[in-house]
Amino acid sequence: MSDVAAMRAFNRELASVIGATVEVVINTGDTYVGTLRGIDQTSLSIVLSDVESKKGPIPRIFLYGNSIVSFSVAEREVSLEGLVKELEKAFPPGGVQYFAEQPLILVMNKIRITPEGVDGTGPLYERVAQIADEWFKEHGLD
Repeated sequence: MSDVAAMRAFNRELASVIGATVEVVINTGDTYVGTLRGIDQTSLSIVLSDVESKKGPIPRIFLYGNSIVSFSVAEREVSLEGLVKELEKAFPPGGVQYFAEQPLILVMNKIRITPEGVDGTGPLYERVAQIADEWFKEHGLD
């Protein structure tokens, strides 16, 4: 695998855990468990929300990449945010809408995706279902 391909694969893996609960250990030995909200792919700095730590709950924390010793996905289930990013690559801007509170993804105002699966018919459904099925399989959610 070339360096470029390896970096792309690494970045894809990072993006796929956005929205997941992760456990982060930093160089002071402190551990944080929270929802991964964002990653700076250059510095590997991250943003966590709804964080639990030994000092108590923290609504949001930004951790610099150079202070992170490790982070791991603390749960098997990954939120649909990673699938949204995958779908946004295949459809025009604004064609993919995400409603986190339900959770629901709406593609081109026609195809609905929930944690239970994809609803719809026709060629658009087939295209969305193929992307979603691959993503669900990659994340052990099939």
